[in-house]
Amino acid sequence: MGINRRKTNARPLASLFNRRPGGDEAEIFKAIVLDVILDEGHKLITEKRIGVGKIGNIKFIPMTHGFLEGKDSDYFAAPFDKNITTLPVKNEKVDIFKSTTGYFYRRSNDNLTPNVDNSEDAIERLFTGLKSSGDDSKTGDDYGSTANTGIANKSDAGSGEDTGYGDAFESDKADSIHKLKLYEGDTLLESRFGQSIRFSGYNNSENKFAPTITIRNGENPDSLQSEVGTSTEENINKDGNIIFLGSGEKLLEWTLPTTNAKESFFNFPTELKGNQILLSSDRIILSAKASQMIFASKEDMGFITDGQFSIDTTKGINVTADDNIYFDVKGNRDFQITTSGGGTIALGSTNKFELEPAVKGKTLVKLLSDFMLIVAQQIFVTPSGLSAPGPTNNPKINKIHSELNNILSSNVQLK
Repeated sequence: MGINRRKTNARPLASLFNRRPGGDEAEIFKAIVLDVILDEGHKLITEKRIGVGKIGNIKFIPMTHGFLEGKDSDYFAAPFDKNITTLPVKNEKVDIFKSTTGYFYRRSNDNLTPNVDNSEDAIERLFTGLKSSGDDSKTGDDYGSTANTGIANKSDAGSGEDTGYGDAFESDKADSIHKLKLYEGDTLLESRFGQSIRFSGYNNSENKFAPTITIRNGENPDSLQSEVGTSTEENINKDGNIIFLGSGEKLLEWTLPTTNAKESFFNFPTELKGNQILLSSDRIILSAKASQMIFASKEDMGFITDGQFSIDTTKGINVTADDNIYFDVKGNRDFQITTSGGGTIALGSTNKFELEPAVKGKTLVKLLSDFMLIVAQQIFVTPSGLSAPGPTNNPKINKIHSELNNILSSNVQLK
């Protein structure tokens, strides 16, 4: 009998739960997870109660009238879909599907939050003290009352060893994660931890067809404070990490995370529509381990940051532009180009035979000053004897001498 088919005869649903495993009609029933096998070191594997290849399987306690074995029974189920495994946690409800090859589980979806769907003491409340089906003191009706009400038919509350959701799962986050808001035709993959992948065509206020894919890792703090049971929506500006693939008229309501004005990006888009990809996170790392990294843009490419923009390279930098290049340094800041190994700085040409050395300003001023002082004090030998010191136009030479420092640039410095 296939695991994906229910009986077609209109039998009451409760009758499906009145048979033990192996019964013809026990196709789908609810169960409580007692243990989850996470690795080959799990005690159920090392004690050889289940095979080594059963990682991802669960041990469960059925929540049906016919199963009265309680916590000591060995019922195991494998993931319903071997390619997509969504693990439950201890004390959580699951749907169990019976087939000719065994039992398979799927997380139950009748809960307010994707995180958990049961209290962390469900096993203790529902199954502590339940005896095997051979004990006439416990009837199917007694068990059904316990499973439905959550109140164990026993005076003591149990040892407490089966409480909690596991070794690492944090119960205080159980009600914080919210389901995603739905749009017509959506396909969603949601985890219990706030990760999600949405394939949507109408997730826009205008209900216009615009296929999008939204990958989210982490529901944002504001959304986590919302009332339990309400739905939420991805927020590209607040969620932990977002990868968004948009199209059509879907408006991407993303805002720059920087305070830096877009002064150099003259053609920054006024609205974000059409085919586009956004990656938003606290930190983004792109790493090409073995070959090139290529950035190509049909139109403008801009870098905007509140921090420092830097490039460290082993084999140099080549820039070829078919238009003007501008550098605008504001706020009384320096613009420096240095060479540390005796290299040269070439301006105007790459052909060294067309270049001439630049003049050092202070050195030139000193040489010209010394020369003018010599000229101003020189004495000529004439037929009538030595001339008076200096030429007759000394005042003009002195004036030029006093203005020599004007040839020095206040911004450009040379070594």
